[in-house]
Amino acid sequence: MKIIVSGKRKEVTDGLTVAQLINSETNGRPRYVSVVTRKELLLEGGFNDVVLQDGDTVEFIYSGEEEC
Repeated sequence: MKIIVSGKRKEVTDGLTVAQLINSETNGRPRYVSVVTRKELLLEGGFNDVVLQDGDTVEFIYSGEEEC
């Protein structure tokens, strides 16, 4: 299936969750991230539950806070 990630069209496997996408796009889950998909803002608690659908657009929003 095809989705758009940060403005770039990507071919991904069916059944891909937001958590799996984050891991593949960022080399592991960043400390702070929110995700917008299907015009919804997802917080970290829902990343494992949301399965991406063909045509979804995903944008990552990173917090400006630094890890100590």
